[in-house]
Amino acid sequence: MLVYVLGTSNKAHTDATIANLSHIAPNWSIMLLHDYDAAALNDHLLAYDQPFFMTLHAGDLLSSSFISELSAQLAALPEHCAGMVYERGAANNLHNLSSPPLVWRTSAVRSSGRPFFLEKDELPFDTYLLHDNQFHLEREWSWQTLHSKWWQPQSKHSPKWHKAQEEWDLLKPILEAGSSAVQPKVKPIPAISIAICTYNNADYLPWAIRSVIAQNMPDWELIIIDDASSDNTQMKLASLPADPRIRTYVNQANYGKSHCLNAALSVAEAPWLLELDADDWLPPDAIRRLLKTADTLAPDTSLLYGDYYEWTEGARKQLIFGGLRKTPVAFNAEALLAGALPIAPRCYRVETLHSIHGWMVNAPYGGRLYEDFEIIIRLSHSHQLRHLPEPLYHRRVRQSSITHQHSEKYAGWMKWMKEQTVLLRGDGGDTRPST
Repeated sequence: MLVYVLGTSNKAHTDATIANLSHIAPNWSIMLLHDYDAAALNDHLLAYDQPFFMTLHAGDLLSSSFISELSAQLAALPEHCAGMVYERGAANNLHNLSSPPLVWRTSAVRSSGRPFFLEKDELPFDTYLLHDNQFHLEREWSWQTLHSKWWQPQSKHSPKWHKAQEEWDLLKPILEAGSSAVQPKVKPIPAISIAICTYNNADYLPWAIRSVIAQNMPDWELIIIDDASSDNTQMKLASLPADPRIRTYVNQANYGKSHCLNAALSVAEAPWLLELDADDWLPPDAIRRLLKTADTLAPDTSLLYGDYYEWTEGARKQLIFGGLRKTPVAFNAEALLAGALPIAPRCYRVETLHSIHGWMVNAPYGGRLYEDFEIIIRLSHSHQLRHLPEPLYHRRVRQSSITHQHSEKYAGWMKWMKEQTVLLRGDGGDTRPST
């Protein structure tokens, strides 16, 4: 039996597992993976030719009785089972989080039709790569769920900032929905267009796209505008699953966010346009809930927005859950400008966007910064905005974003925006600010 040991950054835990396996199963092979290195795991599995393998976390311990128990269980394992999941116990409400499969059928993993285990840019939390593949294999295989008193899983000692249960409750539906999503052969008539404008976001883009594919309402289209990225964005886009609902466009030069949004608007086929940043993602039911409300709106309501979950990216790119952020129910332009309050998600009526000529590309900084505030404030002077009091978006806050890198420019831009607001109020509501 080959055993992969994951999460090896803790040397004491790793040494304990190695010593334990060497003692109870000296004939087993052990491969240590640096934390949750899916690429190394996949490379090694390419040449692996045994029918089963195991995955343990550093700190897991097995009793010698586990070996004979495992032999009997493998001999009786039905052919349709992808492997065995050993649960911690029903009394622990985190047992599904803590106990992904221990034993995998190699042929099942090879049959997945994708990289055996998804790499870090496909998941915002690489610690869930085993759970993700478990859900994916459930499309074609079953799992045998067992309890064993001969397995002692590592004790979890999470840092205080890590809200494990909240994280899992929000992530699990996307993993499950994304793993079971079926791409249509023919593009449906879209009820909503989703625009992702990206520049050098290859490490984040696949998860944003996956959250769209995971939507429980299928009649959407996804428009991806690559603003001349210099990283491996094009490689990521080339590896997307064949889905007629997804279209990609590549700019020959870097034009900025407003230009890209206008490009998406020019090809959008649906009556509503949802903006999704390349480093953010959607809950699986976001589109359904947005459209359910959109169908009830008056024709002069041109922006639908909601509440969102906030995640802060740490120095090592770990995501820290910050909780639910509620956006103002009644929109106030002055409060938005004074507090630089994020509005997410932003779902626009396409007809109105065309009528106001879309996003401004000749605003300060060429429409590369604060374009969301500008168009929302401009819409608020002549159209209704509607707040939906539900969390419909996951927003990632990171220091490397363009907005954070240019935060010192906000004061000057805000002064310009206030001047435009005065002009709008004084000329009867023309929705095109002077420049």
